[in-house]
Amino acid sequence: MFSTRIPLIIPTTAKDYDRITRDLGDFFRLLPVKEVIFIGPAALEPLVLRDAKTFENDGPVRYINENDLLCFDVLTQVMREHLRAGGFAMSADSKPGWYYQQFLKMSFSDICEDEYYMSWDADTIPLRETEMFDPQGRPYFDVKTEYLQSYFRTIKKVWGYDKAIEPSFISEHMIFKTSFMKELIAETEALDIKGEKYYEKIFFSLPYDKDLMRGFSEFETYGTWVLNNHPDFYALRDWHSMRITGAFTKPEDLTGEDKAWLASDYDAATFESYHVFSPELAEFFRDPRYRSRISARQFYQIVLESGFFGDMESGGLKSSDGDLFAV
Repeated sequence: MFSTRIPLIIPTTAKDYDRITRDLGDFFRLLPVKEVIFIGPAALEPLVLRDAKTFENDGPVRYINENDLLCFDVLTQVMREHLRAGGFAMSADSKPGWYYQQFLKMSFSDICEDEYYMSWDADTIPLRETEMFDPQGRPYFDVKTEYLQSYFRTIKKVWGYDKAIEPSFISEHMIFKTSFMKELIAETEALDIKGEKYYEKIFFSLPYDKDLMRGFSEFETYGTWVLNNHPDFYALRDWHSMRITGAFTKPEDLTGEDKAWLASDYDAATFESYHVFSPELAEFFRDPRYRSRISARQFYQIVLESGFFGDMESGGLKSSDGDLFAV
């Protein structure tokens, strides 16, 4: 079925782990995955070991301690130092964990023995069979609609690149070429910027304003870097995912019938922690009268255009400061 199978990494916490294991068999069935590797704290290990046998008929599942790739305390100290230099202190809004999971995806290249690896967000499930390489063997960059100015401010400051394409590289997953990621990291560590490790140089380049809370995207950075250094290596493809699925159904309530209906239009469904479940939308979501008359995409568009989640513009949710968030 799939011409190439590669390792899939999922950085997660013990708290969020159960959300994805309900559908873990689908990863082997629907994606070109040869093994699933969970990366997280020590508390995650017994959970992965507990379930490895359950999924052994689907494929191998294993655990890597996150601190073997990058020590969380070290990263937190770098962030604390950067904030202190600007006269600030760590707070709940500093988001060290949000940055940490991005750097874990990058640092996995240090130990990856395969030509490629794929990262997948722990809050997203695949819905239909999807090849990740085109007929010529090129990996896909799956792109969506999103734009955060702060990401590209950092890319410009650190690497000197402008936004490379109109769409966004942020699509809840990405195929990384191991040698390219190593090349990007080595290039970053050679830059004349404060710090030695690539993540230090990135942190010390972030502003002290509100953009520190969302100052870097590993997906936008890698995609932009690749198009500037290896422009013809990847193929671009539109990716279709239902981004705010958690408003319509709880993950544990998603049925096979729900997945089949969604899969007619969408590649994946996302349940982010900030989603607020709405019983009213859930009733609309499962009403057989609507499902018999409109597609999943039409249903989602009706809800988005109603303004329930905010103002729509150019295919995304527009913020007051000009950012565009994927939906």
